[in-house]
Amino acid sequence: MSIDDQPRITLNEIELDVFIKSFEKSKITMGDVGATVVFVGSVRNFNKNYKVIGMRYESYVKMAEETIKNIEIFVQKKWKIKIIKIIHRIGELRVGENSIVIAVSTSHSVDGFEACQFILNKIKQDVPIWKNESLSDGTTKWI
Repeated sequence: MSIDDQPRITLNEIELDVFIKSFEKSKITMGDVGATVVFVGSVRNFNKNYKVIGMRYESYVKMAEETIKNIEIFVQKKWKIKIIKIIHRIGELRVGENSIVIAVSTSHSVDGFEACQFILNKIKQDVPIWKNESLSDGTTKWI
């Protein structure tokens, strides 16, 4: 079950407690959920050999939304995911702010962990979202 009335791409801060509550509300009536895995990605203050002070995410939103939806459909079939919700933030983010949250519920934990890792990798590989890091020396770097 995907939560289709929720956006997959947002300019707004991702409030983790609100995200989790909306996800938990979806599974209240489901007795076949044995595991829920949640991944939270946030902006870190380093990358390889330089200090990061912020991040700007840009996206072709319509295509990104559609690509994430297709990833959800594929994952639901492959791992028999009962509930799935993904949101990725775009715009200016400070160090420590959440950039992506992925949540999946399934019957078994191994499926949830595998699905979550797969989703993250597919988003990095296939979804038209680009990162521009702001560095401590005043420069930026596209990732």
